[in-house]
Amino acid sequence: MGLGPFNFRRLQMRLVNLMQARVRNGEISERRLARLAGISQPHIHNVLKGAKLLSPDMADQILHRLRIDLMDLVMGEGSGPGSRQEEAPASSVCRTVAILDGWVGREHAFPKTISKERYPFPASAVERLDCPMAARLSPDALRPPIFSASGVVLLERSESVRLNPDEEGYFALDLGGGGTIGLVRRAKQRLYLWACYADVWQSIPLPRRAPLDLIQGRVVLVVRQF
Repeated sequence: MGLGPFNFRRLQMRLVNLMQARVRNGEISERRLARLAGISQPHIHNVLKGAKLLSPDMADQILHRLRIDLMDLVMGEGSGPGSRQEEAPASSVCRTVAILDGWVGREHAFPKTISKERYPFPASAVERLDCPMAARLSPDALRPPIFSASGVVLLERSESVRLNPDEEGYFALDLGGGGTIGLVRRAKQRLYLWACYADVWQSIPLPRRAPLDLIQGRVVLVVRQF
């Protein structure tokens, strides 16, 4: 049986997919999963929604506690100890998404055109989005730590999400001279961007810039590249 291209990122994505499925099916709660992994419930919640990554130690702990054989992930998403399944078709594991042609960073104009390339993400993350789009991140120490290195983000670009940003989400922003990722608050004629390096909310006027020009999408998932 040919497995095709494989790497650690894809293996980690399969583990997260399996965890998401078990929580969704009621086999295990987020709280119990966090206890088994030895981390906080908010951390495991962020892992399941793609905002944080599992360290190798955390992944090993989860594999051990849930009695998942590593080969179950390599050969396919196993359902229990000792199980073996043929690999599901790639389309059921991942979905490819169009990626913007350029980089999101303070030294780069926010990309406006779509590249011919596509980037794979877990199908479970893509299928619930109305308008998915991927974007590359350039390194930027001024962004929140999870977004400070090179990587790729999956964005929800639907107008309703961009016009009404929630304060718990991270958003891709076109600042005119460059781009960034950050927490935002919207007021009548202003947008406030959380500057983590200064521990303050920075005010950005909106009168001449429509929210849809400024807010380019809500971050659903980040894949860091080292």
